[in-house]
Amino acid sequence: MAMHILFRDQPRTLLLVTDDHALTFSYAGDADPERNQSHVSEKSQSHDNGSSSSRDSRILVDFSSRNDIDLTQYRALSSLSCHGCLGLISIDNDVFLAVITGASKVAEPISQTETVYRIHALEFYCVSRADWDFTALDPSGNPLDSAGLYSGDNYDLATTSGGGAVVNPNAGMIEHPCLSLKKLLTDGSFYYSNDFDLTSRLQARSAEPTFDIEGFDETFMWNSFMISELIKYRSHLQLDEKEALDHSRFFTSVIRGFAETVPTRIDGIPASLTIISRQGCRRAGTRYNARGVDDEGNVANFVETETILYTQDFCFSYTQIRGSVPIFWEQDVQLLSAKVNITRAFEATQPAFMAHFEPLVSKYGPVHIVNLLSAKPGEQELTHRYRQHIKYATEGALSDQLRETRFDFHVETAKAGYNAANRILRFLEDDADEFGFFLYDNEAKAAVVEQTGVFRTNCLDCLDRTNLIQQIISKLALELVVRQKEIMRPGEELWRRHSVLWADNGDQLSKIYAGTGALKTSYTRSGKMSIAGAIADATKSVSRMYINNFVDKGKQNTMDLLLGRMEGQMRVLLHDPINDYVLAELNKRKEEFTSSREISIFAGTFNLNGCLYDGDLSSWLFPKDSGFDSPDLVVIAFQEIVELTAGQILSADPAKRQFWEHQVSRHLNARDNYVLLRSGQLVGTALLLYVKASEVANVRNINGAVKKTGMGGMAGNKGGVAFSCDYASTKLCFITSHLAAGLSNVEDRNHDFRTIKSGIRFPRGKMLSDHDMVIWLGDFNYRIDMPNEEVRKRIKDSDLNILYDHDQLNQQMTAGKAFPYYNEAPITFNPTYKFDNNSDDYDTSDKARTPAWTDRILTRGSNIKQIIYNSAGLRFSDHRPVYASFLATVFTIDRQKKEKLSQELYAKRRGYVGQLLDLGGDDSSGPLPPPSTDRQKWWLEGGKSAKANIIPPQQSMILNPSRPANPFSTTTEPDFISSAQLGSQPHGSTGTSPLAYGDNHRKPLVPHKPTSMSSSSIHSLHTLPSQSPISEIPPALPPRRTNTLSSSMRGSGLLGDDQDTPLQTFTGSHNGSGFSLTGNGARSRADSTGSMGSNGSSTFQQPSSARRGDFPSPSLSKVHRPHTGASAIPPPMPPRPGSSASSTSSTTPLTTSRSSPQPGFGAEADMHARGFEHLRHAGTMPPALPARPRYQPDATFGGTGATGKPIQSPVPTAGSQTALLDDDDLDDETLNSKWKALA
Repeated sequence: MAMHILFRDQPRTLLLVTDDHALTFSYAGDADPERNQSHVSEKSQSHDNGSSSSRDSRILVDFSSRNDIDLTQYRALSSLSCHGCLGLISIDNDVFLAVITGASKVAEPISQTETVYRIHALEFYCVSRADWDFTALDPSGNPLDSAGLYSGDNYDLATTSGGGAVVNPNAGMIEHPCLSLKKLLTDGSFYYSNDFDLTSRLQARSAEPTFDIEGFDETFMWNSFMISELIKYRSHLQLDEKEALDHSRFFTSVIRGFAETVPTRIDGIPASLTIISRQGCRRAGTRYNARGVDDEGNVANFVETETILYTQDFCFSYTQIRGSVPIFWEQDVQLLSAKVNITRAFEATQPAFMAHFEPLVSKYGPVHIVNLLSAKPGEQELTHRYRQHIKYATEGALSDQLRETRFDFHVETAKAGYNAANRILRFLEDDADEFGFFLYDNEAKAAVVEQTGVFRTNCLDCLDRTNLIQQIISKLALELVVRQKEIMRPGEELWRRHSVLWADNGDQLSKIYAGTGALKTSYTRSGKMSIAGAIADATKSVSRMYINNFVDKGKQNTMDLLLGRMEGQMRVLLHDPINDYVLAELNKRKEEFTSSREISIFAGTFNLNGCLYDGDLSSWLFPKDSGFDSPDLVVIAFQEIVELTAGQILSADPAKRQFWEHQVSRHLNARDNYVLLRSGQLVGTALLLYVKASEVANVRNINGAVKKTGMGGMAGNKGGVAFSCDYASTKLCFITSHLAAGLSNVEDRNHDFRTIKSGIRFPRGKMLSDHDMVIWLGDFNYRIDMPNEEVRKRIKDSDLNILYDHDQLNQQMTAGKAFPYYNEAPITFNPTYKFDNNSDDYDTSDKARTPAWTDRILTRGSNIKQIIYNSAGLRFSDHRPVYASFLATVFTIDRQKKEKLSQELYAKRRGYVGQLLDLGGDDSSGPLPPPSTDRQKWWLEGGKSAKANIIPPQQSMILNPSRPANPFSTTTEPDFISSAQLGSQPHGSTGTSPLAYGDNHRKPLVPHKPTSMSSSSIHSLHTLPSQSPISEIPPALPPRRTNTLSSSMRGSGLLGDDQDTPLQTFTGSHNGSGFSLTGNGARSRADSTGSMGSNGSSTFQQPSSARRGDFPSPSLSKVHRPHTGASAIPPPMPPRPGSSASSTSSTTPLTTSRSSPQPGFGAEADMHARGFEHLRHAGTMPPALPARPRYQPDATFGGTGATGKPIQSPVPTAGSQTALLDDDDLDDETLNSKWKALA
């Protein structure tokens, strides 16, 4: 089904569209941080200043009919066809949609019904922004510099940029965020199908193809992290919508492994032979980065391989599995050798061992273990522990479900060659007959036989030896079905094709896990080993060594990123208001499913000086002041467990570590039953972690890490060893270190601390700062900055406070140069370094080293409380052991209760709201647009200006001031009139003046009450005394709320230019020919406009701005004005430059600037006035319109009011009080009439 990807810019939306349906993806920004805030037990607290909780990204998804989408709003993002969506992933705060753009058909398990494709091209399209749209990529996948493209380089943009025709100039040479993921997913090892469930074997899905992605097996579904939210979205759709979505094939499941079908013939009948291998993704990784089992029972390199033979009559299927030895073990990455380290004790491993095999038995039936490990060191230890766990399991719950065959492949084939591998059949034939195979009758459309058991094969890597033995078992199963179907002549072609397929399968699985093709494939393909094959195997071994040491770490990080297992990795969430509500409620009600309790922790550190001691350690491990007899956790750190010689630095002897493991275990188990969870060693530094046997089930996800700091990070004589684990749902970290020595090497010790702190990396990117509690202990080597004699005297006098003030670690922590955010309890014991061996005397040698507290225990975290901090009196070393005990609060989450409560809240909220998702139209599709301004509005696209320049039809024409203010009113007035027409109107005529109120002229604007004022916000003015009959005048207008006022209103002072400019107060005096106004703090208007001409003009002063808080009284009486016969018509505004002197003022608005407002006038208006200064001096212009004045009793305007009497204004005095009317007291009609009276 043809599928294409489109996009639109506003709002940012990607659209996957088929002939009938469309799937829309819109970015909704980052999720509310509170959404991801959970209990400290679920999410790591932020520590230091470099850790912060990450935000999940949110996406709007909508599935609809194509006819419901306006495709005219979208453009093609790529000319390439799409074959399915792998899901969404967030990288560097951007969300990307993974879409398959290139694939080839490689397998057809059931002819004309099921098809498998290999992915060879894939694109990541950014949903959150357009920066990566149409970015041209070079053949390696790196973005090209646009300058290089335009300078002559020839690149087919339709190929390199996914079909785009535009190059993003901002990309430069920055690596695409998804480049590593793209390389991984297109390496030829990923497969998908749009026809059937590729994650399940034929027996589980039957021969009838189905495509229900919710039922796919996530064990083998490599895009489960990316597509999980989309699957959740699908589950909320109606049944018919689900069917339409599945039919559109938007969602795709991906496996990793191998798939291929080859044609063959059986007894002359056409047939097809298929092999499908599915690698598990739950403990996915590269060779040395993923070994053994995890706490959930998942093993490294777990692969389910299925052999399928299809003919017209029947369909045969046979399944085998392989996987790493299911115990906790690791291998050090070294150039020449990789030692096997078993990292967890038997008692602590058995739960994970059972967690691995119990699901296998439930899924496949009885499991026959084929162990191919040899008797070499390392492998022999694994075999011994493996058999111990098998024996324990078969004596319990899996008594009749596990069987084991041990076959030392190297010993068996050493003399007779690889043909001797067939000897294993005599151990397997009986179970092969019992387990059977799956056989489906195509004519009857029913299963005839089912497979009831499975062979589980392993060697060290589960690659070369395992692949060869599995080929032999697969051939055995084919022989069984040939025998049952009574096929007399299966033919050599079938076996030859079978061998080639298994050789290709081995190569592919080996490339995934080890980086090269499989060894021994020469024999697998042809049945014999050649010299060329031996040389090829040697070449592959060298290549593996290089890849495993220098390449695999990056691959591992990419796999973890794809699978969502990086520490702190952001998820992509769908916009679901109901789910948001549920998460918020869960956070409020977390006490219902979360419990806390205190655990006891004992921590001890001891520099052994290379000594061995088999005496009593109770004074150190079980001190009387510890506060408890048997702690839940015991952390023991050793330094200089071996002598730091050159030989030990190159290859540390583990024998001494094992000796001390035995010593500590012996003492601990004398008090209680303890289990050694993990031990680690870096040359002379060792760390042991014990837990009570009753608490083993609560400790999970135990990982270790080391960091060298000696010789610039190349040697392990100095450095740190760290363990990370989850106790219940709380993350704990324990770290020991041995820092640089020397009295004056303080900065070197600080540098070692910083190196260890930043260099300790646990699997999946977890760092020290990702833990809730950290205990850091060891030989830090910080000294006391005092003379040796004085230090010894202070010790003898028990004056430890003075010594602690000069302690280097105390000083460095106080200065913030080392161990920031860490705490140390007060030191009440004597310095622990340096003593004569077996003596309580400080160093009496020639060096006479100064005593110091070199051995320390520090903590970080809010849920840990220290009980004791002391040293013990063991004297066989030159150091004294130090110990500390703690009480720590850990949290436990009941997952079942939480899930049940979540479902109840969701169902309740869904019923209340009445709908599931708020995925409506454009009003919720994306972030809000930027706020509008005077010049730009959010609904105008392309940055168009909201203001338009009005150009008259002719140069001499101006806007007609007589048009109604409402542009929709019916009128006969033209839009523009000539300046001569406006100038012919006489001054003072109420019928022709722009300020007159005739029927055909604009009425004055009635002021509206601003929303920020209320009837209680009454402000005051000075009382205006009057000597003549008075009447109420309207209050001063509130601050201006629009820029559309005419210039006559603006310049008259009726409204100030600044929206925040309050009411204004003035005092005035009559000068005979006019009047002058002054305000509190006002400046003379002549400063900006100059003196007017001599024809009866007056000098005006600009009014001041008085903030509302400046009025003297909040309760003044109403303002009144006298009735006079003077004209109230203000002088007209000056005409535009170039118009006649007799013309009245134009009503063209003056644009004001708020960047530098003047009191009462905008800066541009001030400049406008100064521009006309020469005209006023020449007497060719009427005087400029003053700001609205307060009126004096003796001053008149030279016009008449509504009563025909001159209008006079009372002079305000400080002693009188009048109140300012609120708009609520006057309706529009009353206000209008009073403005008319004023005019």
